[in-house]
Amino acid sequence: MQSVIMSTKGQVIIPASTRKKYGLKKGERLVLIEEKDHIKIMPKTRLTDLCGSVKLDMKVVRKQIEDMRKEDRY
Repeated sequence: MQSVIMSTKGQVIIPASTRKKYGLKKGERLVLIEEKDHIKIMPKTRLTDLCGSVKLDMKVVRKQIEDMRKEDRY
């Protein structure tokens, strides 16, 4: 666990070793998540980061789309 100091403007410096470990770069957006008794700071996930992370059976997807279209027609 590392310790950081908050400035009078509420700013904290994330140590270089942590930035390098998580691939954080200048200007990157981070998300603050408030928990019961602590705060998490996490990189904001971009939709493009999720591409390819889920395997889909395209036959099943096409069938579901066809079924949904049929329901809308009648």
